[in-house]
Amino acid sequence: MTQIREATPHDLPFLEAMLYEAFFWDAGAERPTLLEMRTRPEFAQLLADWGRPGDVALLVHAAGAAAGAAWFRSWTPALHSYGFVDAQTPELGVAVARAFRGRGLGRALLRALIGSALEHGYQRLSLSVAPANPARALYESEGFRKVGEVGTSWTMLREAADV
Repeated sequence: MTQIREATPHDLPFLEAMLYEAFFWDAGAERPTLLEMRTRPEFAQLLADWGRPGDVALLVHAAGAAAGAAWFRSWTPALHSYGFVDAQTPELGVAVARAFRGRGLGRALLRALIGSALEHGYQRLSLSVAPANPARALYESEGFRKVGEVGTSWTMLREAADV
C-alpha cells in the first residue's frame, strides 16, 4: 500500500538522502559520499534552514518504508538554485529511492506536490533537470516545459493555466 504524507522536522535526514538521490540519479555515475556532499554549497543550501515559510515536503511510503520525497521552496535572486525562475515561483525537487523506482511513486509524489502548491496559492512551479534524466519525460508529461538552461541542466516551468 502506498501512502503520501506531509514531512515533519524529523524527516529532514530522509529529505537530505533523497536530495542526494536526486543529484545522483544516474546509476552509472560516480557518487561521492553523502558526507562529502554536505560540504558542497550547491547541495547544502538546498535544505539549509528547512522549515522557513513556504517550505513544503511530502514523503511517500511503500511496503512499510519511506520510499521517496518531493519538496518545494521559494528562493530570491540573491539566493537560489539551478531551477530558479523568480521569487514568486517555488522550485521543486523529487526523488525516489533506487529500490522503489519504476512503480509510479515519483508521479504520485509530483501530482501531490503540484496539488499542495495550488493549495498554498502558487500558480507556477519550476525545477532543474539534466536532459538525459528519465524523470524529464515525467515532468514533461505533467505539464512542465523547458524555459532555459543553466550549465548542464534544463530549467523547466509548469503554470497552472497551461494544464
